[in-house]
Amino acid sequence: MPDFKEQGNITVQPGDLTVPYNFSISACSSASANDGGIPYGTTISSVVVTGSKSDGSAATGLVASSSVESNIVTVNLTYPSTGVGTYHLEFVCTLNTGAKIEFDFNRVKVRDK
Repeated sequence: MPDFKEQGNITVQPGDLTVPYNFSISACSSASANDGGIPYGTTISSVVVTGSKSDGSAATGLVASSSVESNIVTVNLTYPSTGVGTYHLEFVCTLNTGAKIEFDFNRVKVRDK
């Protein structure tokens, strides 16, 4: 699964509530190009974003909500009740064709201060 290479780390701290982060997922520039995250001519119709700790355990409360508009996914993060650690976000995008594609973001750091 592709990762978001252009993004840096995200740090979530106590007191953070519904802090929005935007992730841009571009379509390929032509039918024969391999320069985008989704196929040429497609758009993202819906997205489901889930979080887990890097050890594979569930992340309770990390993802407050998510939405998509014009291939930009907005994820609202909050300080999780599962506490300090490194977290992973999984984006399952449904395209306007009905196909599903997954993206991963592995650089969410939850700190106590």
